Formats: sequence, C-alpha cells, structure tokens
Amino acid sequence: MAYLEIQPFIVTMAGMFFARGMTAVICKDQVSIVSDKLFTAISGAKINIPFGGYVNRKGIYQVPFIRPTVIVALLVVIVVYLMLKYTKFGRSIYAVGGNQVSATLMGLNVRKTKLLTYILSSFLTSIGGICYCLNTMCGTTTQATGLEMDAISSSVIGGTLLTGGVGNVLGSLVGVMINGTISTLVKTNGKLVSSWANIITAILLCFFILLQAVFAKIKESKKA
Repeated sequence: MAYLEIQPFIVTMAGMFFARGMTAVICKDQVSIVSDKLFTAISGAKINIPFGGYVNRKGIYQVPFIRPTVIVALLVVIVVYLMLKYTKFGRSIYAVGGNQVSATLMGLNVRKTKLLTYILSSFLTSIGGICYCLNTMCGTTTQATGLEMDAISSSVIGGTLLTGGVGNVLGSLVGVMINGTISTLVKTNGKLVSSWANIITAILLCFFILLQAVFAKIKESKKA
C-alpha cells in the first residue's frame, strides 16, 4: 500500500480474508481460553463505580461497574488523540491524508508515513482483538464477522472523511457509541428484528456520506 500504491481497501480486505482462512487451516475448532488463569482473572475483573447504584425489583442493590477492557479502550482513545494532535507523526498523517502531493512538497516522507500508519493500525487492531477475546473467552474464525463494516460506518458517522485528511478519534468514539446504542435499542425491543440495526446504520452511513459530498462541493465552489 505504501510503496506499490495499491488500493488500501483491497489490500486490507484481502489480508483479513487470508488471515481468517489461514486460521481455519491451523484450527477449525473453537478454542476456549477459560483454562488460562490470567485471561480468566482479567476477564472477570470488575472496577466498581462509587456512584449511580440502584435497587432492582428484587430489592438487591446493584453496584455499577466497568470491565478492564473499557479502561484499555479509553486509554487507547486518549493516547491516539494526543498523538494525532500534538506529535509530528500525527500531523503528518493528516497532511498525507489530505493531499499527498502537498505533503511531498512540504518535505514529508509520504511512503514512510503511510507505512508507519498501517503498522500502527495493525497494532491497535491486535489490542482490539485481545479485548474482544477477553469478552468472549474463546476464539474461532466465525467471530467478529462483519465488524470491519461497523468500524468503517462508525468512523464515517463520527466525521471521518473517506477521502482523508479530516477526522478525529473522539468523533469515531461517538460513532461507535451511536452504533452500539442503535444495536442495543433494537435488541431490547421485542417488536423489531435484529436486522433493523443494520438498516438504521446503513441509513445513517448514507446520510453522512451524502453530507460529506455536499460539504466537499461547497468547499470546491468557494475555492473557485
């Protein structure tokens, strides 16, 4: 992608299918992680919140809590946000995403920046995979199927331009929360089938993509 100028979407999708296929070749069965004491301890850990408790219908006081995976996700969001905003590498990512020719004229090493960006993306993906396994306590090739589309839709809904150069990790977090809220509301509503979550997400995705196109046209007209 960085040195041969191959389309990133094609390479990443092909890489995902290749990795999933090779995983199935190595092991077709579901792998349980319950036997690993460290994973089990981290997965079962709870961090109690000192406020927001309530008494349920049975009269039992429920203490709100969060899992360690939530802390990891929030730390990753904070670190990436600070990196993108305050470091040279972060500013280089925005510059290359906005216009590679302009970034080259500014003296940036476009290929190196793209390569490091994909390495960072792979590293963050591995963290996400570990957190996912901590929630499921097992591993199989059928897990997380389709989540790549959820990641794309959450980024777009959060304000990331598909053409590059514009976006914010906090906006992507908001997009994830919107997607999660829609999915939860549909699942808890007994009158709606689960496919409605995908339908609503698709409508939102199309709306934000059209909105981005409108803003791009307005920007071009102002330049003219």
